[in-house]
Amino acid sequence: MSLQTLILSLVGDITDPKVRLDIASTIRFLADLYLDRKINEDQLRSDLYDVIGAVVDLKHPELFGEEKKKKIDDLVDQFVRVIRIESIRFRMLRLRGYSPTM
Repeated sequence: MSLQTLILSLVGDITDPKVRLDIASTIRFLADLYLDRKINEDQLRSDLYDVIGAVVDLKHPELFGEEKKKKIDDLVDQFVRVIRIESIRFRMLRLRGYSPTM
């Protein structure tokens, strides 16, 4: 699954286009910072936890406590995994002389 697909699945049922764009651009910004090695994985996880936590609050106000934490943790793990894979791919292509966008 690509980062773009994962972002779309996260914001897909949010009706406000500004909120959707803000969430998507924030996650993309964090991925770019990680790719450029300006933040480490721990910082990426922490920042994604904040963003995704806000989305879970918006989309699932009925979740509380451990159930909410598990939902956020699962989503953060998915995002970190995809961002790491795409950043490895990007770095390998960069070593070969290509300049693709993530």
